[in-house]
Formats: sequence, structure tokens, C-alpha cells
Amino acid sequence: MPGFDPQRFFDVRQRQLIYEQAEGLCQRCDIPLGASWHADHRIPWAEGGPTTVENGQALCEGCNLRKGQQMQYTDNFVPRPFQREVSTVVLESIRANKDRTIVLASPGSGKTLAYQSLATRLIREGLIDYVAVFVPRVALAQQCETSWMHKGLDGAVGGLCLLFDSTKRLGMIRHKISDPPLTHPNEPGSGFVATYSALVSSERLFIEWARKHEGRFLLIADEAQFCGAAGDKEDGGTKAGGLIERVHAFARHTLLLTGTPYRADNQHLILADYEPDPTDPRRMKLVRDAEATYADGIAEGYLRRFEMHLTEARVTRRTVGALDTPTGDNVLEYNLSDDGSELVPVLRDEKIWQPLVDRVVGAVKDKQKFNPAYRGLISCMGQNEAKKVQRYLHERYPNLRVGLAISSDNGAPQELKNFKHKPMDILVTVRMAFIGYDCPEITVVGVLTHYRDGGHLMQLVGRGLRVWDKMPPREQSCVIVAPDDPKMQGFLSLLRDENEQGLKLLDEREDREAGSEPVQETLSYVEAAVATTTRAAGNESEMDADELQLVEYIKAAVDSAETPLKLKDVVELAGIMLKAAPSVPEQRAEPDGPPVYEPPKTEREQIADIKAQTAEAIKQYLYQRGVSPDSPGYQEAMMQATKRVNDAAGFNAQQANTLEKANKRLRAVLSALK
Repeated sequence: MPGFDPQRFFDVRQRQLIYEQAEGLCQRCDIPLGASWHADHRIPWAEGGPTTVENGQALCEGCNLRKGQQMQYTDNFVPRPFQREVSTVVLESIRANKDRTIVLASPGSGKTLAYQSLATRLIREGLIDYVAVFVPRVALAQQCETSWMHKGLDGAVGGLCLLFDSTKRLGMIRHKISDPPLTHPNEPGSGFVATYSALVSSERLFIEWARKHEGRFLLIADEAQFCGAAGDKEDGGTKAGGLIERVHAFARHTLLLTGTPYRADNQHLILADYEPDPTDPRRMKLVRDAEATYADGIAEGYLRRFEMHLTEARVTRRTVGALDTPTGDNVLEYNLSDDGSELVPVLRDEKIWQPLVDRVVGAVKDKQKFNPAYRGLISCMGQNEAKKVQRYLHERYPNLRVGLAISSDNGAPQELKNFKHKPMDILVTVRMAFIGYDCPEITVVGVLTHYRDGGHLMQLVGRGLRVWDKMPPREQSCVIVAPDDPKMQGFLSLLRDENEQGLKLLDEREDREAGSEPVQETLSYVEAAVATTTRAAGNESEMDADELQLVEYIKAAVDSAETPLKLKDVVELAGIMLKAAPSVPEQRAEPDGPPVYEPPKTEREQIADIKAQTAEAIKQYLYQRGVSPDSPGYQEAMMQATKRVNDAAGFNAQQANTLEKANKRLRAVLSALK
């Protein structure tokens, strides 16, 4: 870039000299400089100021931020502490010539907006020209584009970008598969989003783009726990991890965002460092630069509290004896809460999963008494199990509106989009389809999957923990329906521990303001399993099966929509309050019905729609002239009409890869086919 000093930041020697000249004091407010002091350009680098000691000054962090505010944009974005931390850490890392930042973030923490706001800041400061985002799923890629910025046919702009001053902000993030160009040369400050699978299938396209824009783009590896998982062909497998590392070599900086400290195959994340875990020396702990936990979400008020309904089961396990053994087969009966080693066959038994599904339906109906837009999510072990659950729901609850998203990309993106934007009740899905899915109307989560990794379970229940801005936060909670196996009990303890940490953080803020494969010696199998009792446990309190049964009886008698634990608190409090003078309860306003509108479409989807309209217009032109698909010479007539449209537009359908070109070709139908 002519006119700019190629050195953007002061080196260690220059910083030392600037500090000594300032005698360790801020050169604006004269306070002693702390460890986070800034070596600042007197004449901004973006305005041609050189990176020299003579053009440098030592400022405290506050003065440097206020100096930046003199050129502040009129943004409406108020970052959460976590989002602010990500921005600060990345800027500090770039200043220190570090090439990556590792972030561990729970679902609902706002990491997507964190990197979008970060990219806006880096673009404004002249540090990057583009952003390259990689995600594990097509649905996430579409969500990334439309949630940040989408344009209607009338040119109106919508999305989170409106939180930022349009004078200068991150532009379009277009979903790309294999269609160049990834970014338009005449749109600096924009970017693209693609899946890890697309990176593998179009390796040359993405690597060449990275090489061409070396040092001028921010690389985002989102949901990085799915990047490089061995054998996961849908995600691009381990090859995707290697390619991300190659793209990283050309990036100005890489932001790696993950929901778990390990990959989906329990291996280390790419580009990440690990150190011994002080609580368990046998495990390695992810070294992260920023973190957002469930505790942070509770403390900041953007994640919901939970109530977990754990269903016990009686399992019968038969061991086949040898023919010459007089005792014959051996039958062992045990409770699932004592031994969850046979979880897969147990969850496949309809006498187990059907009661769990019924409980999900009941919880969703209760939630919908507060707001009809509330809905539930059921995650199954695999596609076959998900189809059985869907079929059961249709047969037993014919009026229930049920969606099915059972594959990572094929059809699932549209199903997920429909569920989010159209009136629905329950979405049945599988492990990989819901990752990163943002639908805060989900308030009930059914766990019918056998995966018990803490990170995976947090990803799953996290779909129901995000606070919805259409209802008061104090009235929101998430109901989790799950089997009562030992590892699920461990996850319950994990949530409770983090909840306690969150409450402590809140109090402080208010005060100051895999093992080896077992050897099977005998043939045994789960012969039968049957659900027995269910208990409830929340952030702090719990109730046993008998208490839950009694409270649910009271719920049915008074037609209450409250969760059992909350209703129990009400009943207990009523015993204390009955002696006090009664007061008139506040009247609850009737909630609005769920909004019905079409979800925003990606630019790719809009172009496809326009192309379809163009093709239909050509067919209608031929039909009006008596040429139908079964007429002799139809194909020849279609080719001639299409050629006239292409000639009038100046390009064919394949070349119409922008909204402007697609619309121009559609308009050409009117002029060419008169």
C-alpha cells in the first residue's frame, strides 16, 4: 500500500525507548503506565504516520481508547464482556506479532457477533481488507451470511450489520462453495464464508485466494472442534485441518473458535497448544486466550437457568451360557442410574425413548402456554432413530408440528431455517445437524443420544439455554429431558458447578457494581429395558420421583404451565405467605402469536430464485405460442429462445453469478422475447 509505512506496530526496542522518553507516565494524563500501556502513533498510521520513535507516544489504555473515540463511529452495538475481551485480545496479539487467538466459548455466548464486530474494528483500523470464515455446516454458512447482512430485492439492507455505523463496517459475507471470485475486488472490507468440506473439495480456489491476499485478511475457524476430525467425511476429515493450517500461513491473524477443548474425535485442536491440567495431570488442558462459560452466561443474564428431568430405567441383561452349562443363561437386572455402559441398546428400546419423547411434548405444551412460539428439540443417536421418533410423534400427536433435520447438509439447512422462522413445535435431529444452530425459541431439549462428552452435551443443551429477547429473562428457563445414567448425572453436576460460579460472579459484580476396548468373553445383550421413574433437578434444587409425581398431579389439576421445580417453590412459599395480607397479582399480558414471515435468503439463494423465474418466463413464452414440452422441436425452440435472452443480457445463466447479472438476464426476457 503506497504511502503507508510497511511496519504497522512498534517493535520491542522502539517501545522501550518510547517508554523511557515518557519516564513511565502517560503522555496525556500523567498517570503511571501499567502493563497494558499502548505505544501509539501521534500521526495515525492509517493517515500515513510512520512507525518511528519520533512519531510515537506512550499512553495508558484509557487515554488511547478515548483518543480513538475522537474518530468514533455511531455504533449501536454494546458488546458483552466476552465479546469485548475477544476484540482486545486479538488487537493485543496482532500488536505482539502473534498469529493466532484461541477462544473457548459456550453456546449462546455471541461468538458469531464477536468475530463480526472484531472484523469491523480491524477494517476500520486498516489492519485487514477481508475476512475468511470456515464453518462445519451449510446451515451455519447460510446463517452467517443472512444474520450479518442480507439485501432484499428492493436493495434494503437488514441484519446485525445495522448495529454498526454504515460509514465503515464489515460488508457482505457471501456463502461460497466453489464459485469464484470468493471476494469482489471492488468490495474491500467484505468477506466469504464456506464449509470445511468446500475447502477440501475446492482446495486450489481457497489457497490461491489466500496467497493473493496474504497478510490482509482475518481467518475465522468457527466450531473448530469439527475441523480435522478423523473419518468425518462430511466435515472434510483430517484434510480440512491441514488446509486450514495452510490458509492460516497467509492470514494476518487467525481466530480459532471452539465449543469444546478437543476435536470431535477427542484429538487436539489444530493450531492450538495444550498444557497439563493441574486438576488431572493425565489430561492436557487447552491453552485459550479468551473464554465464555455457562457461568458467564448466568452472570451476564444471556443464558437461561435449567431444570433437568432424569428418567430412571430398569434394564434386563441376559448372558448366554454354554450348552453344557447346567445353569444355562444368566439374567441380570439393574438400574440405569447405577450402570450406563449399555446406553445404546437401552435408548433404542421404545419402552425407554417413548416416555422421554412424551415428556418433551408435555414440557413444550407447558411452555407454549407462556408463548406459542416456544418449541422443543430432540436429538437422536442416528437417522433411523430420528425417523422413528418423528413417526411416533405424528401418530400419537397428529396436531403437533414436527420438523426433521437428520443430515448435515442434504436438506437439513432448509429444515433448520423453516423451523426457526415458521410456526413449529418440535424439531427432531441428530448429533451433527444442530451444531451452532441459533433458535432462542427452543426451551425444551430432549437427549436421546448416547454421546456423553461434556462439550457435546453443552453444545446440545445450549440450543435451549440462550435467552430470547421476546420474553422477560426472569420468566425463561430450559427443560432438559434425559435418561438418568451416571454420565448424565456428571453433566448435571458440571452445570450446577458452573451455575454456582456464575452466581458468585453476579454477586461480585453487584458488590463492586477414552479408554481401551473391552474384551468380550461371554455373549451377553440387553434383553429389555423399561422406563420407571423420573426425578427433577435444577440449578440449585431438586426433587425425587415421588415429589415430582405429586407436583405434576397438582399441575394437571390447576392447569399450570410452570415447571415442577418452580411450582414446588410456589407451593412451599404459599404456605408461608398465606398468613400475610393477600395482594392483587400482576396481570400477565397475553403473549403475541408467533411471527409469520419468510426468512432472509442468502445471495446465492436469491440468484437461484431469479434464474428459476427466468427459465419459467422462457417456458411461458413458448407455451403462449403453442410450443409445449411434448411438442415436436421443443428443445430446439427452447435453445433458440434462451440464446436470444443470453444475447440480450450479454451472458448466459452460468455467468449470471451476481444479483445484478441475474436481474439483468431476467429483464432481458421482456426485451428479447417480444
